Formats: sequence, structure tokens, C-alpha cells
Amino acid sequence: MNEQKKVGFKYSFFSRRILSPILSNDENVILIIFLSIIAIVSGILPRFRTVYNILIVIRQFSLITIVAMGQSIVLISGSFDLSVGNIVALTNMAVAYMMVFLGWPIWLCVIIATLIGTICGLANGFLVARVKINPLIATLAMGWVYSGIILISAKGWPITDLPKDFDVLGQGYYLGIPLPMYFMVFVAIILTIFMSRTIYGRYLYAIGGNEKSSILAGLNVSNLKMLSYAICGTLTGFAGVVLASRMGTAQAHAGVTWTLPTVAAAVIGGVALFGGKGKIYGVLVGSAILGIINNILVLMRISAYWQSLISGFILLLAVFIDAIRRREELI
Repeated sequence: MNEQKKVGFKYSFFSRRILSPILSNDENVILIIFLSIIAIVSGILPRFRTVYNILIVIRQFSLITIVAMGQSIVLISGSFDLSVGNIVALTNMAVAYMMVFLGWPIWLCVIIATLIGTICGLANGFLVARVKINPLIATLAMGWVYSGIILISAKGWPITDLPKDFDVLGQGYYLGIPLPMYFMVFVAIILTIFMSRTIYGRYLYAIGGNEKSSILAGLNVSNLKMLSYAICGTLTGFAGVVLASRMGTAQAHAGVTWTLPTVAAAVIGGVALFGGKGKIYGVLVGSAILGIINNILVLMRISAYWQSLISGFILLLAVFIDAIRRREELI
């Protein structure tokens, strides 16, 4: 009897002091699921765990993750941005145009193209925060505007013959690891510090959690929302630049399909769809899960049509999970 009590006490202590704190955090649960997926797939598909395949996965999801982290900032502030894919395409074409047709230095083209992303983000933020247009309408319309600019200026033709030195950004390696991976980690560290250690990061959580209370508390909600969109636009612009480097050419539709995966990655990673909650490292894990799932489908030689279908179901699942989270918080 005493032995049973000891076992029960030990189990209760483990559950209360160790297990409960881990499982009560959404990001930790997602991390456990992520590690479980890796363990299972590594056993089923030996090709998955090869160094070559792992590097491919890292290169593929690192740029989308950078955009997803920017998207998460907007989501945390209580809005969303449906134009990120179009901004990627715009900056992707802009950096190539400046290098090929204007002959400007690579470093200057990279900076200007990234700033174009910032301007696009500020334009979105202005319409949402100042003009008070619904984020769905504002960002969707601006996405069409950005696509229109590309099609009018480039007539839909790709831009090729990019400078060889430019290839380093998207195709280079350091210590055997793709450079986009370093960009992703650097952005994650900066955003984590910004959101958790600065007053502006805390303000963004506040306005996302309760905008009316934030206004009553004296916060400049409009400026803060514009800040979140500017950050998102900057990161998206940079991702578009690196994407052009990785492909070695600029395409009018490059990155256009990234919008929904960035939302899915953020929500799967624990970011609340309606604001006020989420962590950057959760977005990293959520994006990695999507990247691994896509890689699994490729390794299993599943048709691209099925990949789109499965990605759609994953997004629906992410929204469903977020709805359950919000319902539990209200109870």
C-alpha cells in the first residue's frame, strides 16, 4: 500500500511540476509534435534524414519563415496581411530590374528593394490604421495593386542574367549551412528580443489583446499598427530579394502563393488569429512543420495537386485549433 502511495505521489509530482507546465504552453506542445513527426518520418523514409535532404528543406522553408515571422507581428497586433505574397513578387522583380537594367551596385539594389517592401507595408498599415479600411479588403486590394505594377512594368516576362555575385545571398553556404538559414535565425532573435524586451513589443501584444482598452490607456494604436505592417513589409521585401538570388532569376509570380502558408505557419505555431498572443519561436516550429510535410509529400512522389489539397486542409486545421484555443480562454 505504501509503495502504491509512493508511486502515486511521484506520478502526481511529475505531472504537476514537470508535465503540466510543458503542456500548458502551446509552443511547447507544437515543438513536441514537431519532434515526433521528425522521429516517425526518419524511421519510415530513410531519405528524409540525409544531410542533402535536410539542407534542401532548410533552404525551402527559411524564406517563407522570414515572411511568416513578419506576418505573426501583424497577427499579434490584431490584424493580418494578405498582400505579403505580392510584395515578395514585387521586390523580387525590383531588385533584378535595378541590377540588370539600371546597373546599380548589388548592395544598393538589395537595400532599395527591401525598403520598397517597407513602403508597401506602411501603405497597408496606413489604409488599415488611419483610413480604417478592413484589413481583408485593404491588403487584398493592395496585393492586386502590387501585382499590377509588376505586370505593367515587366509585361509578365522574367528577368534573367542576374550578376553572379548576387547568387551568394540565396545560394551561398557558410560552414555547410545555407545562408538563408542564418538570415532566418538572425531575424528570429531580433524579433524575439523586440517583442519580449521592448516597450513597443509589449504594446503590440496589448493592442492585439484588447484594442479599446489600449486606446483608453493612451496608446497610439494607429502608429503601432503601422509599425507592425512596416516590420512585416521589410521582412517580406528582404525575403523577395533573397528569393531572386536563390532562383537566379526574377519571376512576376514568384512567392505569390506564400500568403496563406505564412498565416498557417504562424497559427500552427501558437499565434492567435485575432491577436494578442504568440511567440516567434513557435512560428519557426510551425513553419518547419509545413516545410517537412511538403518535403514528405515530394519524397513520396505525391502529385502537386494533392499537395495543394493537403496544404489547404492544414490551414483549416490551424484555424480550427485557434478557434478551440479562444473558446477555452472564454470558458
